[in-house]
Amino acid sequence: MSEFYVYLEYKDKPILDPDFDSYNIGTQEVLSVIDDMDGEFESFEHYKTLVSDLEKCRTGDQVDDVMYDYGTDYVKEIEIGNVWMDMMFPRPEKSEHLSYE
Repeated sequence: MSEFYVYLEYKDKPILDPDFDSYNIGTQEVLSVIDDMDGEFESFEHYKTLVSDLEKCRTGDQVDDVMYDYGTDYVKEIEIGNVWMDMMFPRPEKSEHLSYE
């Protein structure tokens, strides 16, 4: 079980999210990217709303739409939808259409 802490804008101590391991790997990766970028949330409820919205996503474009409201840098600079797609739908390392001999 990994521990994930949520940082709030006006609070000194982060809050542990006990449900983090239950989220799909795409949601976990997006939240980790936000954490790596020192992202903070207005409230724990705001965080849970984002988690709920991410859990409903089925495509990278849907993730981009959700994240656009959180911050355009996640969509334009980091291309968070592609990060999500790579986690949810990993690509093979080698193409079946190429010869590697």
